[in-house]
Amino acid sequence: MIGTNSQRRACKTKTGSLRVYGLVAVLSFACSLAARSQSDASGDWAGPTSAPRVDRKDASTGPRGDHDVANAPAETGSIATVKVSVDPSKLRNIVGYRAFGIHTSVSDNNLVNPEAVKMLNAAGINTLRYPGGGSADNYHWSNYKPTKRQAEEPPKYGYYAPNNNFGNFGMLLDYVQNGTAVITVNYGSNHAGTGGGEPAEAAAWVAYSNGDPADEKVIGKDSTGYDWKTVGYWATMRASPPLAEDDGFNLLRIGHPKALAIKYWEIGNEVFGNGYYSDELNGGAEEDLHAPYAVDGKDSDKIRHGNPALSPSAYGKGVVAFSKAMKAIDPSIKLGTVLLNPNVDKKAAEWNPAVMAECGTVIDFVILHWYAGALLPPDWKTLDEASLLRAPQEELPKIGSGLVELLRKYGGENASKVQFIVSEIGSRPYAKVTAPVTEGLFAADAYASLMEMGAANIDWAELHGNFFLDEKNVQGSAYYGIQMVHLLANVNDQLVEAKSNAGLLTAHAARRGDGSLAVMLINKSPKEKSTVKLQIAGAKLATEGLRFDWGQNSPTDKYPVTREPITGTGNSFSVVVPPYTIINIVIAMSH
Repeated sequence: MIGTNSQRRACKTKTGSLRVYGLVAVLSFACSLAARSQSDASGDWAGPTSAPRVDRKDASTGPRGDHDVANAPAETGSIATVKVSVDPSKLRNIVGYRAFGIHTSVSDNNLVNPEAVKMLNAAGINTLRYPGGGSADNYHWSNYKPTKRQAEEPPKYGYYAPNNNFGNFGMLLDYVQNGTAVITVNYGSNHAGTGGGEPAEAAAWVAYSNGDPADEKVIGKDSTGYDWKTVGYWATMRASPPLAEDDGFNLLRIGHPKALAIKYWEIGNEVFGNGYYSDELNGGAEEDLHAPYAVDGKDSDKIRHGNPALSPSAYGKGVVAFSKAMKAIDPSIKLGTVLLNPNVDKKAAEWNPAVMAECGTVIDFVILHWYAGALLPPDWKTLDEASLLRAPQEELPKIGSGLVELLRKYGGENASKVQFIVSEIGSRPYAKVTAPVTEGLFAADAYASLMEMGAANIDWAELHGNFFLDEKNVQGSAYYGIQMVHLLANVNDQLVEAKSNAGLLTAHAARRGDGSLAVMLINKSPKEKSTVKLQIAGAKLATEGLRFDWGQNSPTDKYPVTREPITGTGNSFSVVVPPYTIINIVIAMSH
């Protein structure tokens, strides 16, 4: 295994300053800092003389200029010879503290597992999304019990693994290197299971995670009469050891006086799937008790389709109420609202504006879930892997421009501060994958592209499954793809301009905290190798470096990500990239 902790450097930045930009600034304003603070008089990169300094726990975006990803060449012709140009003076973005993330689920029997933690640390993943997807809108953090599934009789409840309560999850974060989380609060159901989610329950969760035991601030009763007491009540519980005789709350007594300091909180999961739209059958997939269910799914549709209580406008108003309650406990947290991918998801044109019209001026980030890849005929069950690999270049520019338009229209003065996260990402669910290596190629390209766009957090779905880790914590192709991104760039490293003249050969580049330059080359052709002619502008680079490889022909008898010295580099050189392969090249400054 690559020992990333020893081989990768701890990223430290030098003097200087960089404003943290929101999504609008990232995707629409000119790149103005790169040439000023990191280049010589000629406009070329002059080496690591004054790297920007950013707040490691909040930085996720820097100014971004032209959208070269949107102008990617068509996937046609041979890639036998490809030209790639890298300009280190043109800053794309800064790798954010929470950028490397993973989606976790309370149903995962291997979540609280030392081997899983070991794998996360080796891949550079420090941010865990919890409690996971559809579980979130019937999950109750304080007693680790779900609301029953809709109106089904006899009642049906989601499966929760025995060790995955929030107390154990909080302790798990201590073992993940620089561990933190993105939490999805329950918008769909109250503690009693009689109505929609309660802002007070979410506020109490913030109190438990981030509160001071001495804080006497009252949270109070929710609309059902349940008393959520005070901030100190929950913070004291976190700080205390378990009682000799369990009163039902020992699962939260973890002897952790220090706050968990969780900053990013999502309001609900895929609320747009709650049965409001007519194509959501049997009451909708997402639990939402703001309107009732019927025992028969078809009867549920009659009372839920078009119900104003389930509308995007109602959800937007709910986000405002949750934000007010939660920030009353900890004003420093960031709250996010769930959107559909603009210009990609059909219902986005209706859902997104209606939500943002209500809450656009109060949110801190927007939430997207991005599952890519078409299905192939004749049975429409097999993943079109070529379309999966094209998705970062074809879909992300559309999504980005749509988000900018939304924020400009509905964000008001808040627009320039709003960030975005992708808290679920992967290939199309349930599709048959014929070439698993493509999952890793997509993961690498998608994570790097989203980081260049300024994503504050990206969470592969999920930890155990979908080609990340299996139930025995054996790594899959998505794991290796994300690890290759970590070997390209770490937190606070600067992603810079890299352009390829071939659609099947994607390039990314980074200026790293140790002064070196790293280039990632992704060959998306299943059969054709590519001779890549690299041209790197700016300061003189060394004629030797390191090369990391992973792909369809990686060794099976040892760790598949290989590392070896490379010579003959410098500012202009060629390298052969085999089909379905990722190569990272790391070059130091010339001395």
